Amino acid sequence: MKHLLLTCATITALASPAWAQSGHSEIRDGERHLIPKDRSRQNEYANLIQDRAIEMGFFSWPVPTEKAAADQVNRPRQVSDCRGHDPEYRPAHDYSAKEDWRVRNIGQSKAFIYEWMAYGNAIAAQDCTCDTLTADWDEAVSSFGALVEGVENFKLYTAVPIRMRDAIKRDYNQMCDIRMLLDLG
Repeated sequence: MKHLLLTCATITALASPAWAQSGHSEIRDGERHLIPKDRSRQNEYANLIQDRAIEMGFFSWPVPTEKAAADQVNRPRQVSDCRGHDPEYRPAHDYSAKEDWRVRNIGQSKAFIYEWMAYGNAIAAQDCTCDTLTADWDEAVSSFGALVEGVENFKLYTAVPIRMRDAIKRDYNQMCDIRMLLDLG
């Protein structure tokens, strides 16, 4: 048992720097800025998608500076907890391995962009209810098209959008969860 615990601790320690780097960001002038991945560690198309995401503003957003009032028991933990989304929106976790890879990657990428926008709306409104945890599906689809234009390798589609979505969701959670501390830089 002791051996198993030591092995788990070692794996966690080794994986932590790599995991932390993937979500690395900095706060400047009240905005969180994701640090782009090293260009030399990605191919030209991954860099192209990342550059477009940065240009489109997906790598920065206002940082919540105070906790928002939230019903800790009933507050939505994620975008898909809310109703009233566009009928075309389908949460990324609803795509299964049974679906075609291309369909799955495209669908998940669109969902990640939509969710990034929804979390941004909730943060801007300082609201932890479903009232603001929504976005414009057509805008998300259009943004996806602009991000991946000319990129044929659909396996690259999800890497940047999931990173963006996970980072802004972290700020949403910090704003809404009474137990989490705000990260103000």
